[in-house]
Amino acid sequence: MKKSPVKKAFLATDILVIAAVLAAGCVLLPFGPGWREFGYIIIACGLVMAPIYLHGYTVEGHSGIFRLEEIPVSRDSKEMVLAFLNGETDELPISSSEPGGALISLYTHKNGEEILAQYFDYTDMMAGNDTPVVAITVAQYDQLKELCSKK
Repeated sequence: MKKSPVKKAFLATDILVIAAVLAAGCVLLPFGPGWREFGYIIIACGLVMAPIYLHGYTVEGHSGIFRLEEIPVSRDSKEMVLAFLNGETDELPISSSEPGGALISLYTHKNGEEILAQYFDYTDMMAGNDTPVVAITVAQYDQLKELCSKK
């Protein structure tokens, strides 16, 4: 399996939610025995939640934290989508009503300065995703979001 250039990371809101859960559990500790056990359970939930409650992404070669949006597309339109993402065509001539089987992952930087995209086909799951993460323009992003909103 190929190594992905995209890794999950903590957003500030993720850290705040985990800290709030842990703090809620700690607040219950000084109370009676029943409340104390409940506090321990809440603390345990916060500790279990910490390594899996990640909503941000980091991308190799790019700095900062990104948010993920996914747009389902038809597997048959792979060549058209890749040409669009690479800037070879200005229009994406696919319909939102076509059956899926593939995704376009959009990674938007938290301050909106940088938008990255990657095509993912479900048939490639076992072999790993071999399509690169490419930077796209705001116009391309708007077209992809319009495609998503038509569903």
